[in-house]
Amino acid sequence: MKNLFYLLIIVILTSCGQGQEKSGTTTDGASDYATIQTAKEAYEFGFPLVVMHVTKQVMTNVERPISEGRLLAPVNQLVNANTFPNDKFRDVVRPNNDTYYSMAWLDLEQDPMVLQLPNTGDRYYLFPMLDAWTNVFFSPGKRTTGTETQTYLISGPKWTGTVPASLKQVKAPTNIVWLVGRTQVNSEQDGATVVKKIQDGYKLTPLSAYGKPYTPPTGTVDKTIPQKSPNDIVTGMSIADYFNLLNQLMINNPPAPADAEMMKKLAPLGIAPGATFDLAKFSQAEQDSMSTIPSWAKADLHKNALGNAKAVNGWSVNYGLGSYGMAYKQRGGVAFGGLGANLDADAMYPSSFTDADGQEYDGSKHNYVLHFDGGKQPPVNAFWSLTMYSPEGFLVTNSISRFAIGDRNPLKKNADGSVDIYIQKDDPGKDKQNNWLPAPNGPFNLLLRMYWPKEEVLNKHWSPPAVKKQA
Repeated sequence: MKNLFYLLIIVILTSCGQGQEKSGTTTDGASDYATIQTAKEAYEFGFPLVVMHVTKQVMTNVERPISEGRLLAPVNQLVNANTFPNDKFRDVVRPNNDTYYSMAWLDLEQDPMVLQLPNTGDRYYLFPMLDAWTNVFFSPGKRTTGTETQTYLISGPKWTGTVPASLKQVKAPTNIVWLVGRTQVNSEQDGATVVKKIQDGYKLTPLSAYGKPYTPPTGTVDKTIPQKSPNDIVTGMSIADYFNLLNQLMINNPPAPADAEMMKKLAPLGIAPGATFDLAKFSQAEQDSMSTIPSWAKADLHKNALGNAKAVNGWSVNYGLGSYGMAYKQRGGVAFGGLGANLDADAMYPSSFTDADGQEYDGSKHNYVLHFDGGKQPPVNAFWSLTMYSPEGFLVTNSISRFAIGDRNPLKKNADGSVDIYIQKDDPGKDKQNNWLPAPNGPFNLLLRMYWPKEEVLNKHWSPPAVKKQA
């Protein structure tokens, strides 16, 4: 069967007049096929780096930090959200409504950065640092380093300077680093008082200015950057532009040593740090096929977002996030479907696209209920929430502006101690409104966030119950 498949490809390509040589490249059907498969691997391998770069461009394309509606700041400057993302937020797919973000995009090529974290008074927080390939290489926070005052020197891969005695060095594997801090918020009042004070203590300063009076410089706005989502910008690039951007980005954001075998495989295509990818050197058949890879990638990356997922009760519980090794398909998929994922030990995100009957959710057709037996709510050391998303991964507009619900809400328990979450477009009534997660008048999906999950979650002994249509 496999040989027949290759034979069919050869026959098709030959019948189209695409079996001739160009620029010294052998172009029989089988080699065309192998080249395209390698190019597809290259696209998914490089997608995290390219989308991180583009996201950085979009989120730093301002003169000064902005926290209203969007969370933007110039490079090497920290911005704190003092409200939750809403249904207008489009910078990152699947944003959370549990914590206030504190974000910064670092460029460590010229100077290391000093990050100061205050005493949070035992408040749960985490401040993961992602390299340019979306791997979390350090994650300070309550789980790992405690809640006392901490100060870190974040240096790039080529920096060889002296580390001041008062600072703890964190060696970043790439010059692009994304800080995605999250601080637990229990209510609007809590956010405006306690959390704001904590966030005011988060400081980011270049090493050259540390300990001196420092005013961050005004950012430069590049009007050529499209006003689109990063995913759309990246998948809208031509294949030549994509691979050549990847080549340039790999100079200062090198692949990991474990990627050596993949880099050896990609080099004949002209994909390597500082190399030039020349589409014209390939056969016409290869050029035509390569040009379709960005469109193909949209579907494949979306599929791979579930990567190493375990399917149970209509939920996909994804393991191995935040540190991917050579799981390139999963890494690319997560970068496409949920950029900025945490390590499993910090948070896990079961997602659900179908109900207990295996049917896709649709708020225009059904009401749903998620039932937790007494004492069987998600097992976490911190807290949990359930968030409603559109098919595109954004928060859903609703009449009460409630985008998530969880254990910090005043959930009403049933007489036996169990809890029902009502998932529907219409108000379920006063006696059930505390437990209502509004749905759209159409398709949707769900994400269960479990912060600092307990061992039974990590070892796959606990799974969320199925969401059922309401009778």
